[in-house]
Amino acid sequence: MNTDSKDLRYRQFAAVCGLFCPGCTLYIGSTEEPERLAGIAGRFGVPVEEARCFGCRSDVRSFYCQTCEIVKCALERGLEFCALCTDYPCRMLQDFQAQRPHRADLFEDGKRIRQVGYEQWFEEVRKKYTCSECGTINSAYDLACRKCGNEPGSPFVERHRGRIKAALDAITGDDSK
Repeated sequence: MNTDSKDLRYRQFAAVCGLFCPGCTLYIGSTEEPERLAGIAGRFGVPVEEARCFGCRSDVRSFYCQTCEIVKCALERGLEFCALCTDYPCRMLQDFQAQRPHRADLFEDGKRIRQVGYEQWFEEVRKKYTCSECGTINSAYDLACRKCGNEPGSPFVERHRGRIKAALDAITGDDSK
């Protein structure tokens, strides 16, 4: 396996399941927007330090990621990515994917990891979360770019806006259309 610094960077920010860590709202809150992280911690009723996350493969993972059964499974099987498993996509991953809109492209992304490797996939998926106007990486839940206000915040949001809006409305209790 290639272990140059570029390869290690990609691996740290590419979750075992196929999610793109820099596009995670917890990662963005942990690295750029502490007020975002504080808000999320408050909604979940955990201290900010327990919400902090620097990526799936880092030593600092959120309360949610610390107990991830998907990571445990991949480690037991000796796999860097679920997409490389002969059981892909397994029931655990299918259930995980169905729970939240930010996971909508999980299987599509897994197929790309298999086809082109995670370094190429990483470059491709970064574009999916990047604002077309200013180049900021946004989370799947940023309907508008968090830096310049461009709508949609990213191609991912444009593609999944309905599901994302419904999830955000459920969190805030806003069901107005």
